[in-house]
Amino acid sequence: MLFRRIVLCALLVGALAGLLVSAVQHWQVIPIIAAAEVLESAAVPHSTEHEEHLLATAHEEQHEHDEGAWAPEDGAERHLWTAIANVTTAIGFGLILVAAITTWEHLRGRPLASARTGLLWGAAGFACVFVAPALGLPPEIPGAAAAPLDARQSWWLLAAGSTAAGLALLVFVPQRTRWLGLAVLALPFVVGAPHLDVGAYSGYSADAEHTMEALAGQFAIATAISSATEWLALGSLAGWAVARWVRPALATLGAPAQA
Repeated sequence: MLFRRIVLCALLVGALAGLLVSAVQHWQVIPIIAAAEVLESAAVPHSTEHEEHLLATAHEEQHEHDEGAWAPEDGAERHLWTAIANVTTAIGFGLILVAAITTWEHLRGRPLASARTGLLWGAAGFACVFVAPALGLPPEIPGAAAAPLDARQSWWLLAAGSTAAGLALLVFVPQRTRWLGLAVLALPFVVGAPHLDVGAYSGYSADAEHTMEALAGQFAIATAISSATEWLALGSLAGWAVARWVRPALATLGAPAQA
């Protein structure tokens, strides 16, 4: 019964948060992406020979990655599949949050889950999945040249995992060893995020480069707002769902033995 309730709560929480963030992206994120795509196709690149080599390598990798991949048509189809992707992703994150909050309450042996405490879990998720990775690899708009994809993915995983582990050490371990949390939090930035030796938009004309940089700044803010909205909604809803539906099933397990 407990497992079934956790899964059902994750489905509910993820569906609600995914639809909410889809609405936010519809008004803030997607228009910026569309504008960058238009500029990307219309701009005429110009660069030095060295820059051309680096940028050509980056764009060739992106082309190989995208080649043969299906993409939805612009308009309603694109919005629909974006919403489906958001809901699916949010359900996965919701399952993690609901399970984590349930475990936390069970180990502490007293009612702790609520919409308010869930906000703290959501804020931690936002820090792990968006804030820490974005400090090294800011969100990218279409047309931006970037380091190899596998290098960026590896560093993103390092940043997200180190932030999760660091926050856990700061919050849940004895105070005398909490300094380890700070060391783990700093690890991905000591390693350093992968970047090209040229600017992300140095291959474009001066006017296009200026416009792309402005769009990139707007995109960073818009994605931060949408991600924060998603994670705070996920956390609050997960905390409420655990208190409302999971706690009665959790009570049948009894409190864990205290040392």
